Amino acid sequence: MSDAHTEIFCCDALRAVAVELPDPAAPTIYVSDSGVTMVVVGLLQTEDGLGYLDQAIQHCPFCGTKLQDAEAIAEKVSH
Repeated sequence: MSDAHTEIFCCDALRAVAVELPDPAAPTIYVSDSGVTMVVVGLLQTEDGLGYLDQAIQHCPFCGTKLQDAEAIAEKVSH
């Protein structure tokens, strides 16, 4: 993960989940191309390859630090 995305790490637990899990689970928490912090909540093997369901997160699931708000998410994903 690039140094530009290290600001999403508010605690050691979040850093471990985002960078230390083995494939195909890694990264579970990541910053999308549009700049939104996301968490993968489900994986499914399909005929076309691995599919996943992800969700934008507003607060760290480990320490509760606010990472982004709904307005910031909406601005980043609106076209």
